[in-house]
Amino acid sequence: MLAIIGAMVIITWQHGKNRALTQLLEKCQTQDANHIDKIFDLEQENADLMEYTMELETDNSILGSCCANNGLDADTTLID
Repeated sequence: MLAIIGAMVIITWQHGKNRALTQLLEKCQTQDANHIDKIFDLEQENADLMEYTMELETDNSILGSCCANNGLDADTTLID
């Protein structure tokens, strides 16, 4: 009789523990989905920033060649 009561207590305890772990798993899955969404958002933002950086590097290259040319366009001639 004592063994049956002990088994029932253990089964009840295991059932409660299983429910708690199931809830924790569902919460973690929701957090994982949110983190994955955030990763995709950050990847898109990174791509946008890289594109902007490339535009700035192009502009900087153009300005650098202009300064090396003393501010003159390649087809400009000086009149003395």
